[in-house]
Amino acid sequence: MADDRDLSSFAALLAAEADDRALGDMESGEFTENAFVQVVTDHLAEIGMIENPVVCYFHSGSSSRVARLNGYAAADEADRIDLIVAIHDSLNECSPVASAEISRVAGQAARSLAAAARKAHEQLEPASDPYAMVRRIAELLDDGVREARVFILTNGVSAVRAINPLKVGDVEVSFEVYDLRRLMRTMATGLSREVIDIDLQAMGLDPIPCVPMPAANGEFESYLAIFPGETLYRMYDEYGPRLLEYNVRAFLQAAGKVNRGIRDTLRNEPQHFMAFNNGISVTVDEIVTGQIDGVRAILRFKGLQIVNGGQTTASIHRARKRDRLDLSRVHVAAKVTRLPVESVERMVPQISRFANTQNVIQEADFSSNEPYHIALERLSKTQWCPGEQSRWFYERSRGQYQTAMNIEGTTPARLRAFRERTPPGQRFSKTDLARFLNSWSRLPHVVSGGTQKNFISFMRALRESRGARWEPDERYYRDAIAQAIVYQAAARIVRQEGFPAYRLNDTTYLVAYVSHRTAGRLRLDEIWKQQKISDELAGLMRAWSHPIDREIQTSAAGRNVTEWCKKIECWTAVRRLDLALRSVPPEWGAEGEPTQSDDPPESGTQSSADEHVAAVRCMSVPSETWFALHLWGRKNGKLADWQIGIALTLSGYAGDVWKRTPSVKQARQGVRILEIAETEGFSAETAPQIDESVNGPG
Repeated sequence: MADDRDLSSFAALLAAEADDRALGDMESGEFTENAFVQVVTDHLAEIGMIENPVVCYFHSGSSSRVARLNGYAAADEADRIDLIVAIHDSLNECSPVASAEISRVAGQAARSLAAAARKAHEQLEPASDPYAMVRRIAELLDDGVREARVFILTNGVSAVRAINPLKVGDVEVSFEVYDLRRLMRTMATGLSREVIDIDLQAMGLDPIPCVPMPAANGEFESYLAIFPGETLYRMYDEYGPRLLEYNVRAFLQAAGKVNRGIRDTLRNEPQHFMAFNNGISVTVDEIVTGQIDGVRAILRFKGLQIVNGGQTTASIHRARKRDRLDLSRVHVAAKVTRLPVESVERMVPQISRFANTQNVIQEADFSSNEPYHIALERLSKTQWCPGEQSRWFYERSRGQYQTAMNIEGTTPARLRAFRERTPPGQRFSKTDLARFLNSWSRLPHVVSGGTQKNFISFMRALRESRGARWEPDERYYRDAIAQAIVYQAAARIVRQEGFPAYRLNDTTYLVAYVSHRTAGRLRLDEIWKQQKISDELAGLMRAWSHPIDREIQTSAAGRNVTEWCKKIECWTAVRRLDLALRSVPPEWGAEGEPTQSDDPPESGTQSSADEHVAAVRCMSVPSETWFALHLWGRKNGKLADWQIGIALTLSGYAGDVWKRTPSVKQARQGVRILEIAETEGFSAETAPQIDESVNGPG
């Protein structure tokens, strides 16, 4: 049957992607299983089903009392824990998975929750990923989380569609089974979401009165309706973030200005909610209406998506679920639009863009269709690596690589040729790109915050610095690939060194530290030409990886290390390390413009190892000291006016955590300023203070 062929094809593609993710380092079936889990959880995070997934294998107990997990996920302000467990067939044969096996594994995951509540992490090695995971789950339980979902992921086929919820201690536990068929529906190219079928009567909800608008040339039809708050709550409670898969951004937490207003209105003036709120915009594949007491009403939705109003919906759910607020007087205005399948990709971004006035949507929020991403995709197709034998593949939209491989690899020989021209290890996605570039931009604490948050931060910063319509050129693309090569080399080194925990954190912090020590002036052009880093640089990164790992854990001072890595204070601690530079790698002498600085290259200059040292010395001085030098120079005339200006500029750079690095000229003069200050007996503690409210900053 065609469906069976599609399933087999998808199973093969999923297995290939998991193998590619493993990067040839599959030493055991466990690692293969975790690579499979990583691929699936990345997708679930991408569509908003889970937040901040961490893949980690945990196994405890024996016989019928086994507790097992392959990972977990929790938002920063979590009111629910998501537990992840896998049933993985290494042969990838689409084999049936017995219902008893699904139930057995579900029980193992539930027992992991009980183990965490018993503080089972205290019996684990503290410097290990399982310790960090189980401890974090225990902390969430201690913080009052009383809801958990168990995701059972399998590359087999299961007839199980639902598992009865249960209670573990005080925690309500529900279950989601993602077998191969469900994964195909949600992950396969062209099927970006799972169809949601909502029958209001079957859910025990009243029909929703509506006012229809005639179809526009048959393309779409719209309805105006008023959704009861309880109805929105029930739908979101049942389907969660799956209702928001077409929403242009993740739900902004309740600390945001708009969400505080929503929360306060729900608590204090629920009867005014509809007057104060802008309402929601909904799209559906199909809609069923009927006459109820002579009034047209919505009875059923198929393929419902909330494309605007995600934070309204999530805030209502939070108010009812967590704060136990009464929603009986809460109503929300809604515009419901039925779109034919062929119009979805074109219409949804437009509806989302023009309907939203509650929070300004930055152009960067429409990620895949940004000019930036389109241009990068075009560059990846035209920029061949030196030697013209291979190129990197930028996967602007999920599944593009597999689609291209299917089109070009129609025979074994063609498939081999495709993989030689476009190796799996040279494929990267939007979120990969954000991880590579933000690590090199010395933002490891942002990268450690999770795939979604890091990508959002990357896009916002890009838009602020470059503008919404900016398109990268060949130079930018080659430098980006060089940064990808540095990151991948760091990941390989961290893996080879056998660190038992925090490998992702170690990797991004190692890259950031290399960028810091070189002031962002590694010879990226040389790395692009060689398509690898030098043995000298690899050796240096290998030597630095261990003290960086130690500093991360030491500076945590007993705090959860994974959470500590998300703090800028962690990066501050690592950045202060003065690690030995045993030899100067050949990449240490870039000619031309610093990678992360907007300053143009100085004519005829070459960055040397000495210039790198000058920049690093400047970057070791805190913002307060540079500002004190600026005041000191103005007060006593020991510095020239332009030197005073440089001191003030460097103070600003330092205050912004060196997102910009000093130019060659600034670094040279910064060192000269420090030398003058030392000679003249400058002390930051005794430097003169100037009333900036009168005199201004310079």
